Amino acid sequence: MLKLKSKQIALLIGDMAIAGLSLFVALTIRFLAVPPEDRFVVHVDLFLPVFILSIIFYYSFDFYEFSLFQSKLRQFSKIINLNLLAGLIGLGYFYIIAPATGLTPKTVLVLYTVLTILFSSIWRLWIVQKSFPASARSRTLLIAQAEEYSELREMVNGHSFYPYYITDHLDLELESLEGLDTLSQLKTILEQNNIEQVIVDIRDERTVELLPYLYNLAAQRKIHVFDAALVYQDVLKKMPMRGIGHFWFFESVHLNIQAYEAAKRFIDTLIALPVLLVYLPLLPFIYIAIKLDDGGPLLSIQKRYGRGGKILSLYKIRTMNFTDEGAWVKHNVENKVTRVGQFFRKTRLDEFPQLWNVIKGDISLVGPRPDILALGGQLSAQIPFYMMRYTVVPGLSGWAQINQVYPPNSLEETKERLQYDLYYIKNRSLVLDFIVMVKTFRVLVQRTGI
Repeated sequence: MLKLKSKQIALLIGDMAIAGLSLFVALTIRFLAVPPEDRFVVHVDLFLPVFILSIIFYYSFDFYEFSLFQSKLRQFSKIINLNLLAGLIGLGYFYIIAPATGLTPKTVLVLYTVLTILFSSIWRLWIVQKSFPASARSRTLLIAQAEEYSELREMVNGHSFYPYYITDHLDLELESLEGLDTLSQLKTILEQNNIEQVIVDIRDERTVELLPYLYNLAAQRKIHVFDAALVYQDVLKKMPMRGIGHFWFFESVHLNIQAYEAAKRFIDTLIALPVLLVYLPLLPFIYIAIKLDDGGPLLSIQKRYGRGGKILSLYKIRTMNFTDEGAWVKHNVENKVTRVGQFFRKTRLDEFPQLWNVIKGDISLVGPRPDILALGGQLSAQIPFYMMRYTVVPGLSGWAQINQVYPPNSLEETKERLQYDLYYIKNRSLVLDFIVMVKTFRVLVQRTGI
């Protein structure tokens, strides 16, 4: 895993070097001469917010998460869009802030943006791709149930950025293993396939007889051995369902982290209060639009599960013909999204009243999304350990929301959401909360088609 982190750092350093090179070449083209040191340093200071913004955008859109890399065409499109967006924001910055410095390098900014797109494309789509050949990856054996860990194998083997390649898989549920000596099977695979490391599901009772042998090999430094559940979390950023149980809860979930929760509560209020104050002047116009559309009430008050199963009232702008409580029914029509409701949903204007819930402490900016009462009760009866997601304060956005493309529409997709939620509960921190907030921007952009 250390090798993977070093590759991420190498990517970040490369992106920073691209930014500096792009600025240097832009200044050279703009003034038709190599820029002197003082001019370059002044422009570096001036462009620093644009540099930082670009890195944040890259991080938000998973340019440092190898497991989510897509086709070259898709990556190229993202490189163009993100750098153009950073350039546009930088243009506004230069009009508002930069004049005080006596410099407004708008021409340099345009050249810089074009060159960054060009150099980043070469760096990301050619140099990086050529730098991590599959032949340099460690040959790895996976010992786990195939159904649970097939996604892990596909992800690792499909991306050359990972420092290992799963060449063999000892499926613990294969009928061909019944009645056979699994330890002998393991020894044969290790000897015949030059295996360098093993990923094993140590919590599966069928691996108990294998662990002493693997321990001896690891102690003699003949192979490296990793816990399959930890590798699964590291690669897929969610909990494996087989790894979830009472023992996992007591081992992994720390509920008494008062300093973190106090800091999180302060940050929630610090962000939610000014945003809500900016939003409030829009409410009269939203109210008038709703009254002109169907004459119904402004708000929909939804009853949802909060921390510890406590029932809370969640405020949203009404976007359907009637509220969840049936308080507004027009001509007995089917409950569907209204005309103005479609606009509010697309622009997320319907979600902003929930900031009042954040200020009250009912929910946080980041956490598992709270379920409506009927659905939450149904899911807790169908999915084992589902109520674990209510051990923390729910949120406006969460780890599942930034990792699942669409909200779950089936029991299997809801189980996957639980895997993401439990990963967040185990690893929650101010850093992870910041990551969720930054990447929520990406989700909002993608779902609104901007």
